Amino acid sequence: MKGEGTMKFRTVCAWCDRLISEKECPKTEDSLALSQNGVMISHGICDRCRKNLEVIHGLNKRRT
Repeated sequence: MKGEGTMKFRTVCAWCDRLISEKECPKTEDSLALSQNGVMISHGICDRCRKNLEVIHGLNKRRT
């Protein structure tokens, strides 16, 4: 049966908690120990929050 040896690996935005990506990963003893309810969660930053931070902090401006 598909999914028996896999679990979800989810990446969410550390700023707004928006889902960035989700995929299946192998179910191992270590991954189960790090998971909550069979879902491993990692954090990143979504495009919307990244753009907001660039504006707030003046990042990514071209210097002439």
